[in-house]
Amino acid sequence: MSEPGITGYRVAKITGKPVPNTYKILENLEKAGAVLVDDSGKSRLYSAVPIGDYVDTIVREIEQSRKILEKDIQSVGKSPPEEGVYRLTTVHQVYHRAEKIICSAVSSLLVDIDPNPLTHLKDSIAKTAAGGVKTLVHIHSNAMDKSIPGCEVVNSCKLDWPGEWLIVQADAKEYLIAIITPDDRRVYQAVWSRNPFIAPCIYQGYMNKAILYRVLIMIGSGKPYEEVKEELHRLWMAFGVDDPGTLALQKLLKDL
Repeated sequence: MSEPGITGYRVAKITGKPVPNTYKILENLEKAGAVLVDDSGKSRLYSAVPIGDYVDTIVREIEQSRKILEKDIQSVGKSPPEEGVYRLTTVHQVYHRAEKIICSAVSSLLVDIDPNPLTHLKDSIAKTAAGGVKTLVHIHSNAMDKSIPGCEVVNSCKLDWPGEWLIVQADAKEYLIAIITPDDRRVYQAVWSRNPFIAPCIYQGYMNKAILYRVLIMIGSGKPYEEVKEELHRLWMAFGVDDPGTLALQKLLKDL
């Protein structure tokens, strides 16, 4: 509305819309807060609200709705129980939960990942590792040359399986396993849990898998036995001895 304080009839002439339709649209714009109406004269005069003011109003309304929604959700109940294993159905849910798990890691982070998910999560993984979290990342990529600052990275070829795989596990307490379509548009399968029994098992399984692949690749490339032995010992001391998965399982079983 380029002219401030004009009649609905004038708006109809400018836009080429039928007069009845124009008044209906102006009424809706008024209700939405996008148009101001002056009723002080004989005719109603319409003026557009400056775009900045209108956007500020929308932002305030969204913020207020967020606060109300958060309050309502808190009144419904607590977080899901730890024992549950929950299905994730959208790509957004998968990456959002993966980010939260990565950022929540305090002592250890384990990631088993294909190339596409890696592009989404690499920066978060590096940031967590830079904060002093012991991080082991097994990357399945035919390039076999991936690296992430501050992380122990095991490279292996991408296997011939459907979709892009993503496994994230923090502190042997919380994990996510997902398979996403290569175009990042759909989830084949995805689960997330904080189950105190399953989570440590996930850590142990994928930790051992990463170490095994490192050893197999070294053997396949003709590395001498002593070098393979030293590398196996180094990785086991870093991620296998007193790993959080083993300690968590020991504590769980002791408390039975």
